[in-house]
Amino acid sequence: MTAKLEGKITAKVSRQVYAELQTQARVQGLTMSELVRNILDEHLRNEAARLGVPVVEDAIRRVIEPHVDQLAGMLAHAGIAAGTAAWLNKALVNLLKDVDPDEAWDQAVARAKAGLRRSMRVGEQKEDILD
Repeated sequence: MTAKLEGKITAKVSRQVYAELQTQARVQGLTMSELVRNILDEHLRNEAARLGVPVVEDAIRRVIEPHVDQLAGMLAHAGIAAGTAAWLNKALVNLLKDVDPDEAWDQAVARAKAGLRRSMRVGEQKEDILD
């Protein structure tokens, strides 16, 4: 639904700007008025968004700030847990005398690549079906 047009603005522009507007309107299949309205609407939306960013950042900062220490602690614990898990996995592989860690790694990477290739083929087949 098109908004009801109520206000009128008259503005004088240079010949160059006028010619550019005419060209753009012709290329886009619009009237000069439609083109200028679109340009003004887009500018005002962008300006509103630009002005709204600091407000949103401030609100997020106020909500998160009291919990920064807790969040940092959680991140530190997650990092320690991940490192410990990696160390334990390596220790387990080293305990198994029949397993070469490098060979196990190469096999895991090969399986992951094969799975990725398989999933990509399935995705392509689904796209072909949808087309």
